[in-house]
Amino acid sequence: MSDLLLIYDDRNSLFRGGARQVARVSNGIRFVPWQAKITREFFQAQFGDHLFAFVLINPETNRVHAGGKTVRRLLQDRGAPRSVATTIEGIYQVIGDQFGRIVHGQAPADIDGTFPINENARPHIKVIQRKCSLGSCEE
Repeated sequence: MSDLLLIYDDRNSLFRGGARQVARVSNGIRFVPWQAKITREFFQAQFGDHLFAFVLINPETNRVHAGGKTVRRLLQDRGAPRSVATTIEGIYQVIGDQFGRIVHGQAPADIDGTFPINENARPHIKVIQRKCSLGSCEE
């Protein structure tokens, strides 16, 4: 079984430290820094731009979840009831832009949904799987 790849903004030391701690105890999720070169290459191949977005890649299902769908998928995969996951996804939709501006200095891209992994993006996922662990990537 392949790990899920969660792309997050690692510019914030609190998020970086949190990702490393969760990665050590979490089974099945690999945290991948948004700023890493291989992440930028994945975004370019998948979306045509290096979007600022909260993204979850599931290599086994060949799906990429973005925005609120990332939140919902993470919660549901970890056993949260569907109603809870849907509610928190809705909250993300309402506060995501403001939270992004305050905490990250920019609002996330206006992309939300579940998408098939683009053929051009597949090789980048393999590189991410090989080079990223515990919240950082080899460059």
